[in-house]
Amino acid sequence: MKMKKRFVGGIVVFLVLTIFCCLLTTKTKTPPLIRLHILANSDSQADQALKYKVRDELIKIMQEEFSKSQSIEESRSILLSRLPFLAEKAEEYVAREGFAYPVQAVYGKFKFPRRDYGAFVLPAGRYEALRLVLGEGKGANWWCVLFPPLCFIEGEQSLCLESEGVKILEQGELGAQKVQIKPAFKIVEAWQEIFKGKCK
Repeated sequence: MKMKKRFVGGIVVFLVLTIFCCLLTTKTKTPPLIRLHILANSDSQADQALKYKVRDELIKIMQEEFSKSQSIEESRSILLSRLPFLAEKAEEYVAREGFAYPVQAVYGKFKFPRRDYGAFVLPAGRYEALRLVLGEGKGANWWCVLFPPLCFIEGEQSLCLESEGVKILEQGELGAQKVQIKPAFKIVEAWQEIFKGKCK
C-alpha cells in the first residue's frame, strides 16, 4: 500500500512539474518579431554619433518597403533579398563620413537579453534580426523592431502602442514619453491590439 501511495505521489509531482514547465515556457516564449540591431565600433563619441547616423540612413532607405509589410514572412523576404544592398549602402555611408572600418550585415537568429520597460516586456531569447556591425562592434548597441514595422513610426527607438498614442521605449531607460501618433498601417494596429492594456 505504501509503495502504491509513493508511486501515485510521484506521478502527481511529475505532472505538476511538467505543467509548471510548460506554463513557464509559454510565458517566456519570444514574440514573432524581427529586430534591427546596430553595434557601434566603440563607445567613443565619434563612433556613437556615427551609429545613429547609420541608423537614420538605413531607416530612410528601408521605410518605404518595410512600412507596408503585412506579415513576418514578407518582411523576412524583403530583408534577405536586400541584405547585400543594405550592407553596401551602410558601408558607403560610413566611408563618406570619413571612417575606414568595414561594415558587416548579417541576418539570422541572435540572443537578446530581457528588456523590461514597465508593463512592456520583451523576454530574453533568440530573435530574428538584421545585425549591422560597424567596425569591431564593441560599442553600445541600438535596436528597434522592423516587424511589426515600429521603427518607422517615429524613427527613434522601439515603440509600444497605446490607445491614446505611442509610448517611446528608450533603450536602457524606464521612462517613457507619449507621442500622439495614429498608426497608419494594419499590422501595427494588430500589434496595438495584442498589447492593449499593457502599456499604461
